[in-house]
Amino acid sequence: MNLKMNFFFSLFLALLLLLPLNSLFADVAQTNPYLDLGIFAYEEKDHKAAIAHLKRAMLKQPANPLTYHYLGKTYLDLKRFEESRQSFDKAFQIKPDLDGLLYDIAYLEYMIQNYPDALTKFSQVFKKNSKNVMASYYAANSAFKLQRYKTAIKYFKEVSKSPNAKENSEYYIAVCYLQIGKTKKSRELFNRIKQNSKSKTLKKNADQWLNYLKKNEKSFRPYHLYINIALTYDDNVKLISPEDKVSDKDDCFFKAFLGGAYNLVQSPIFKVGVGYRHFQTMHVDLSEYNLINSTGEFFLIYNSKDTIQSLHLSPEKYWLDSKVYMTCQRIRYDVQWQKSKEVKIKSHIGFVKNSYSDTPLYDGQAVNMGLGMESIIPGYEKWKFSTQINAENNSTKGPDKKYKKGHLKCAFTYKYKDINLSFGGDYLFKHYYHVNRQYDQRRRDSLLKMNTSVSLYKFKIQPVLKIEHLINTSTIDDFDYDKTAITASVLYTF
Repeated sequence: MNLKMNFFFSLFLALLLLLPLNSLFADVAQTNPYLDLGIFAYEEKDHKAAIAHLKRAMLKQPANPLTYHYLGKTYLDLKRFEESRQSFDKAFQIKPDLDGLLYDIAYLEYMIQNYPDALTKFSQVFKKNSKNVMASYYAANSAFKLQRYKTAIKYFKEVSKSPNAKENSEYYIAVCYLQIGKTKKSRELFNRIKQNSKSKTLKKNADQWLNYLKKNEKSFRPYHLYINIALTYDDNVKLISPEDKVSDKDDCFFKAFLGGAYNLVQSPIFKVGVGYRHFQTMHVDLSEYNLINSTGEFFLIYNSKDTIQSLHLSPEKYWLDSKVYMTCQRIRYDVQWQKSKEVKIKSHIGFVKNSYSDTPLYDGQAVNMGLGMESIIPGYEKWKFSTQINAENNSTKGPDKKYKKGHLKCAFTYKYKDINLSFGGDYLFKHYYHVNRQYDQRRRDSLLKMNTSVSLYKFKIQPVLKIEHLINTSTIDDFDYDKTAITASVLYTF
């Protein structure tokens, strides 16, 4: 019997010697009472005690990632974000795959509003564990705040699988659908929430969105059409020519403006579309001045929070008295910045290439740029002031046709009930670079324009009455003129 016992004892001892010591005593080595006390204090929200115990645990086991993880969680609760990041980084260096660590790092990024990194990390957590509802929730919120609405929809749909979060998630999915231009799906979800939700707040919010959709239905359509018809009396009709001459004759004429645009890609952030505009004048007596303009357009519009950027490419063609007069290609880049609720800043830069059928000396190109501002006048909410300054440099084949031009425009607008009153003025100078061969003199013009208008802007068909007076003075007497024009028009958009 003793031989048998000795045999089994020897076998046990041999096996014991074959086992790695660190594996055998791993659990014992990890035992750290200060860590246990720190975790308990953290869970009890006693942050001061948690930090004290975890720092002692760190001294005892400086390579234990769990200590740094919980220290980071404690600092995060206290919104001591930099210390939290340092602790999380240390835990990550020791054990990158520590359970729950990546989620907490992602939550830290979310709390400091670093939404791009938060979205990336919450997405990684979700990929490892698709049942982590909170990872889906914060990924959805991060994407929503970044205006990445399609990504937000993906994660809100995951969150909606949880019965407790279904209604709230569907509400945000409806908002996201609206933001990417899918108004039909958005309306369907808002109607469902309004009819079935047990939450009074969600019902109320859904109803507000439905009313918004109803009132602004036109803005969510992919197409826009508009027509403007006007009758003008002009006591000194301007000649259709690049030299800015007048006829010294008065006349009445009709003007018709028809335009439309279609968004090939549409969302509140980004639009790509095409458009067309047609303009035509028909004189009562001076039919030789009848003008037709046809303009195509391709445009890109990008809207980011307070800024709208747009790029427009426009080929144009003009006919004078049914004969081709001029062709033109334009490219223009615009930026609008909503500096505050009251102030908007505008700027643009453009390039134009002109080609005249009968006067090739005027063929050439021009570069123009401008800067402007619109502002509600403080203390007078019904008054708005706008101003803009433009500059243009025009190069032509004919050396005495080249010029530079400056334009300053100012206007005040007053809203009273359904009436819009506008008062404005323009100052424009046009200086030619070379001596005019015909007059043997360099031409320099100054134009002063004053205008006032009244419109009823809340009607479907908007009537407008406008009066303007122009005075042009030039270093060459033949280009001096003054004129007054009165225009009555109606505008309809649909």
